[in-house]
Amino acid sequence: MSFLTPLYLLGALAVAAPIVVHLIRRSPKGEVLFSSLMFLSPTPPKITRRSRLENWPLLLLRALALILLALAFGRPFLRKEARLEASEAGERRIVVLLDTSASMRRGDLWERAKGLADAAIADARPGDRLALLAFDEETTPVMSLDESDTLDPRRRLAVARARLADLSPSWRSTDLGQALLDAVAAVQDTSDDEEEPPVPRLIILVSDLQRGASLDALGDFEWPSDVVVELKSVADPSGNASLQRLAEPPEPGPGAKGGSGADVLRVRVSNEASSAVERFRLRWAGGGGAPIDVSVPPGESRVVRVEPPEGGSGGALVLEGDAHPFDNTLSIADPPRVEETVLYVGDDATDDPRGLRYYVDRVFDDLPRRSVRVRGVGPGETLAIEAEASVPLIILEGEPDAERVDRLARFARDGGTILAVLTGEGRPRAVEAIVGTDLGEVADAVADPDVMLGQIDFGHPLFSPLSAPQYNDFTSVRFWNYRRLDEEVLGDARVVSRFEGGDPAVVEWPVGRGRVVLFAAGWAPGDGQLARSSKFVPLMAALLDLGGDDRFDATSLIVGDPVPLPEGEGDRAVRTPAGAVVALADQADWFEGTDAPGLYAIESSGGSAPFAVNLDPSESRTDPIELAALEQLGVRSAGREADPAAEAEQLRQLMNAELEGRQKLWRWGIVAAIGILIVETWLAGRLARRRPARAEAMAT
Repeated sequence: MSFLTPLYLLGALAVAAPIVVHLIRRSPKGEVLFSSLMFLSPTPPKITRRSRLENWPLLLLRALALILLALAFGRPFLRKEARLEASEAGERRIVVLLDTSASMRRGDLWERAKGLADAAIADARPGDRLALLAFDEETTPVMSLDESDTLDPRRRLAVARARLADLSPSWRSTDLGQALLDAVAAVQDTSDDEEEPPVPRLIILVSDLQRGASLDALGDFEWPSDVVVELKSVADPSGNASLQRLAEPPEPGPGAKGGSGADVLRVRVSNEASSAVERFRLRWAGGGGAPIDVSVPPGESRVVRVEPPEGGSGGALVLEGDAHPFDNTLSIADPPRVEETVLYVGDDATDDPRGLRYYVDRVFDDLPRRSVRVRGVGPGETLAIEAEASVPLIILEGEPDAERVDRLARFARDGGTILAVLTGEGRPRAVEAIVGTDLGEVADAVADPDVMLGQIDFGHPLFSPLSAPQYNDFTSVRFWNYRRLDEEVLGDARVVSRFEGGDPAVVEWPVGRGRVVLFAAGWAPGDGQLARSSKFVPLMAALLDLGGDDRFDATSLIVGDPVPLPEGEGDRAVRTPAGAVVALADQADWFEGTDAPGLYAIESSGGSAPFAVNLDPSESRTDPIELAALEQLGVRSAGREADPAAEAEQLRQLMNAELEGRQKLWRWGIVAAIGILIVETWLAGRLARRRPARAEAMAT
C-alpha cells in the first residue's frame, strides 16, 4: 500500500493522547474529618510508583480510530502489480505536435524543429503509445495512436521518424489553440480500463510560438488535469519585417491614378520591435519601375504609395533588407477590366442637370477596373437585354408600360438589381407589380429646411463599403424633398436607411435571385445633394456589385482561401505560381488548391482571369509569446526544458493521484473510524453505568 499524502500519517502520533489520559490516576486530595472515626488509627491508601492502564478496551478503540483517521487523510491506494519506475517502462500516451506553419520557414527553424521532434520520438519507450500530428491552420495526423497500436513496437519509432523526415513547412497560418485541442482529443480518444493503473498523457509541442498564432480555441476549454504539455521551443528572437497591401478606398480621390493611368498601390511596411534594421527597399521583381527606399524604425510601420510597373499593375513587389524573406514578396494581380452595361429606363435628357440621367452618365467614369456604359431606354423603345452583355443594374424612373414591367420582373428574378427612384407623388404601380406588394399612394414630404439620413444599416452590402470611420459620415448629404412611404405596407422589405424623422429612405425587396432597391428621394438637385456628394460614386458602384456575377476580390486572397470559379462551357484549368496546370471538373464551383503564395490564373474559353494569393499577415508577427500566455489559458505545462528525473516524478505523482482517485480507499477508513467510535461510545457508557452500581454494592 502507498499513500498520496504521507505527511498526514504524522497525525497517528495523536494516539498517544488517549494513552496518557488512561495513565493519569486521580490521587486523593484533602481530608474530611468524621467525629465517629476520630478514635480509629488512620490507614492511608497505598500509592504505586508506576501508573497502570485501566479500561484498556476503550484505549484500544480510541487509538484505532485515530490511526484510521490518519490513514484516511494520508489517501492510501494499492499499486497492485503496476510499477511506476522508469526502468520498467510503463505505458504512456505521447503526442508529438509539430508546427508546420509558414513562420517555420525562417532561417534554420525547421531543421531545429525536426531535430527536436526526432529526439522526442527517439526518447519514447517501447511500451509507449505514440502519435505524430502536424499543424498549421489545420491539424493533420501523420501517425495516429490507433495506427501506432497496429505497428510492431520495435518498428513504431522507426515509422514515426521516417514520416517526420517527409514533412515540410506549409505557407498557411497558425491555429495553435485548435491544434492543442486536437492533440488533447487524440491523447484521450481511448477509455482506460477502470481495473488498470492510469496511463500518463503527454503532449510534446515543437513550435516557434510566434505571436500571430491564434489561441481563440482555448478560451472556453477546460484543460484536463491529467494531460501535460512539454514545450520544445525553436523561437528566433531576431525581428522580422513584412509587407502587406492595403485595401483600396471605396471612393476615388486626388492622386488615385498614377502617371500612366494605372492604379497607384498602397502598401504597408511593418518592422517588429525586436528588429535590428530600419532601412529597407521596395522594388518590382523583374526590374520594372524605380526602387523606393523606406525607413521604418523598429516597432513601427509606414504606408508607401508605389507606382505600378509599365504595362499594368500585376507582378510581385519585393521588400529588401529583411533577414527573413519568407514574407517579403507581395503578389499583385492585374484583373481584367470588366465591361458592363447599365440600363436607364426613363425619359430624362442626358444634358439636363436637373434630371437623374445627367448624373448617371457621369458617375461610372471613375470606377477602377470597370468600364460601364449607360444605355437609355426611352418611352417608345423596347426594353431588350442582350444575352452577351453584362447588365448588373437597371435604373427605373417613372412608370413603364405592362410589357416593360414583365421584362423588369423577369430580370430581377434572374438575379439582376433594379433601382427604382421615386421622383413624385402617386402610386408606384411598376414597383408594386414587380415585388408583389400594394404600396398605396405615395405623398411628397417637404423638409424644413432639410433632412439627413438618420439611420443607416452599414451591414448591408449597399453601405458596407462606407462603414469605415473615415467614410461613414453622411451629415453633409442633405435632402429638401422626399417621398413618404407607409412602412406598414412594405411587406417583407428590408429598410436599409431612414431619414431623421424615421421615414424609410432606402428599401430593398428580394425578388427571385435578384432584388429591387427603392430610393424614396432622387439625387437630382431638386431633391438634395446626393449626386454632388462624395458618397454617390461608392453607392452606385455598390449597386453594380449587388447585381453582378459572383466575383471575388482578386487582390485580398490569402493562402488556403477557396476561389469561386466562373461559369462557362468547355475545359477549365488553373495555372499555379509554379507553372503547373490543374484541370478542373465540369461541375466544380470552387478551386481549393491555393497552397502557396503567388500569381494564379483561371484559364477557360473566355480567356485568362489572374488572381493573387498572399501570406496571411498574422504569420509576419514572429515575436515569440511567453509560456505564461498558454498557462493563463489553462494549459498544464511541464516547463520549457524538461528534466527527465522531474518528468518521471511528475508522471509518477500524476498516476498515483489518478489511481487513488479511482480506488478511494480513504472512504472505507472514515467509515471504519466512525464504526469504531460508535462502539467506543457504547462501551464507555456501559462502563460508566457499572461503576455507580459497584460502589453502591460495596457501601451496603
